[in-house]
Amino acid sequence: MMRTGSDLIFNGELILSGSVIDDSQVGWMWEEDVFFAPSLVRQALGQLSEGRVTVRINSVGGHANAGEQIRAMLAAHPGGCRIIVEGLAASAASLILMAGVERIMSAGSHIMIHDPLGVIIGNEDDARRHADHLSLEANTYAAVYAAASGKTVEEVRALMKAETWFGPETAVAEGFADRVEEPVTAIAIEVPREMTAARQHYMAGCAQLRERLAANNPQSRAARPASSPAAAGGQSTMEGNMPQDDTNPTPAANPATPTPTPAPAQMQASPDSIVAQERARVRAIREMSAPHVTSGRLMQADVDALIDEGVGANEAGTRLMATMAAQEPLGRSAPQGNGPRSSIQRDEGETRVTAMIGALMGETEGPATQFRGMRLRHLAMELAGSGRGYNDTDTIRRGMRATSMMGGAYGVSDFAYITTEVMNRSLQQAYQRRNASWQLVTGAPLTATDFRELHSVRFGGDFSLKPVKENGEYQSAVLADETEGLKVERRGRTINLTFEAVVNDDMGAFQRIPTEFAMAARTMENSMVWSLLRANAKLKSDGKALFHTDHGNLAGSNAAITAAAVAAARKAMWEQRAFGTADKDDFLQIEPDRLIVPPALELVALQFATLTTPATDGTTNPYKASLTPAVVPNLGAAAGGSDTAWYLISSDMPPIAHAYLEGYAAPTVQTIEGMNPDMVVMNARHIFGAAAVEHRGAYKNAGA
Repeated sequence: MMRTGSDLIFNGELILSGSVIDDSQVGWMWEEDVFFAPSLVRQALGQLSEGRVTVRINSVGGHANAGEQIRAMLAAHPGGCRIIVEGLAASAASLILMAGVERIMSAGSHIMIHDPLGVIIGNEDDARRHADHLSLEANTYAAVYAAASGKTVEEVRALMKAETWFGPETAVAEGFADRVEEPVTAIAIEVPREMTAARQHYMAGCAQLRERLAANNPQSRAARPASSPAAAGGQSTMEGNMPQDDTNPTPAANPATPTPTPAPAQMQASPDSIVAQERARVRAIREMSAPHVTSGRLMQADVDALIDEGVGANEAGTRLMATMAAQEPLGRSAPQGNGPRSSIQRDEGETRVTAMIGALMGETEGPATQFRGMRLRHLAMELAGSGRGYNDTDTIRRGMRATSMMGGAYGVSDFAYITTEVMNRSLQQAYQRRNASWQLVTGAPLTATDFRELHSVRFGGDFSLKPVKENGEYQSAVLADETEGLKVERRGRTINLTFEAVVNDDMGAFQRIPTEFAMAARTMENSMVWSLLRANAKLKSDGKALFHTDHGNLAGSNAAITAAAVAAARKAMWEQRAFGTADKDDFLQIEPDRLIVPPALELVALQFATLTTPATDGTTNPYKASLTPAVVPNLGAAAGGSDTAWYLISSDMPPIAHAYLEGYAAPTVQTIEGMNPDMVVMNARHIFGAAAVEHRGAYKNAGA
């Protein structure tokens, strides 16, 4: 039976147990093999929420590249991952651990890091190339460890070469983990000393059982020291496993008392079993209450109270049902009765949330009308509801953690949900308002499904029509292709909306933050795109610079922007041929339509493109109407570029490709801590990438 990503999910957590294998190996594994692979992890993450995901790992490692692919997936997961080492994270598994926003060691766990291993079959040159490749991989992985631990790459390489093992405390001290999970200790349960009738009955039954066991096992009595209570009372060595009444003497056996069912020999549970039972109890209560919390019929506080009280799952279910029944309106069963009150509250809650979001964003019509003029302080106090008192500070604190309207359905308080949603919408509006000058040299965006390298493929070949042979046979055209690559990067900052800011009603900062992040996102994009032209980035396909004499797109002599210089540039672009063609007449006929210059050449470019009436035919500039000038400060000397270089670009064949992560075509804000009454913590992030991919639609002159 083929394994799927669902097999890696247990109780809403991602379980990475066994060997790390490549996707190509999955089909060759036996059903009893324990493993995980990138494709399975990707499927599992798709089934989990976008919030913080708990990942439990116990693995000896395996395929290094697969481990890095999984690490990249976990690092890119919205909300981040809380990774717990339960046993071992060795080799490629230790690389996966570095993706954690939280990296936790169990009390008896270990980490092992070492250099990647490989097998080579070939000659001397093959072995050298393989060694160079292993060295490259080792340095690449060392950079990942270094970034996560705060060490230098050189320090990490030394640890890898020595194949270093870390216990939990050492792993934290060395920066490879954040903390050690508290060790499990025995749970002491205080039992009331009052002897109820039921307990007396149970203890009497246990005493009878001990006596029968002793009577049937005389050897156990003989094995006891004479001074022991067992020797005197005829009790067996299993006495230690039976409940003992430490308050009253054991009642005499009563023939009328029914014989209880013998208890298991081992009555004292181990710490592990106690913890497992407690987890099962909590999980059962949460699972049975989850749909009712989501629908608004229960409050999360009701569920948490039962968990804290320590009641069993069955009793919790009974009490929760009673709580919901008490909230149902009278006459519900009558034909004219209303529906469940929870549905009305839920709809009203959503409407109020929408209205509050609109009011904070400055809307004055529709649902937002009732909250017109609302500010952060007012929002928190409104959310406090009937619990608000005369102390505004306490009221604001209660409002920041209230979940009455959304029922905690998103795992955050109402205040955190509303403020994050306002921040997110405002950010995207501000981002769309900002001009993206880099679009002058890019085409349609690519979509990345992860953080691996995307491939932008150019197809070409000799497509010229050939004579058909006498027998009607057509000559075949041979396709050729070149591949360029780019990766998206995730960049971001943390936003802290503090309790103090809410009390001070700092709406200015709250409204200014989205605009500043939108500006930062556009600045990031501009920097990534224009630096490729400014630095004349290399193409992956041939290893040559984007502007190169071999590409036919770099002026042989420097010249200012004149009709003659532009004519020479246009000639070079007109003569660009299709990729892979063998036909001398197969020209692409590329015509530039954009003239891009640094600020120092703005006047010259505008004068060149401004329509004027020439005094004579010899001074005519025929390119004025065909080129649109654009000024880009990122290309000038102030940014490390040139104040004299100028570029011609064809919008039909842009030189730069760009990409967004799927579902993130604009910067976003997400709450990462939303139940804290002292602060709402949000992450603002933007995921974007760019690379030079096409030389034929661009031309550069270094200028004079």
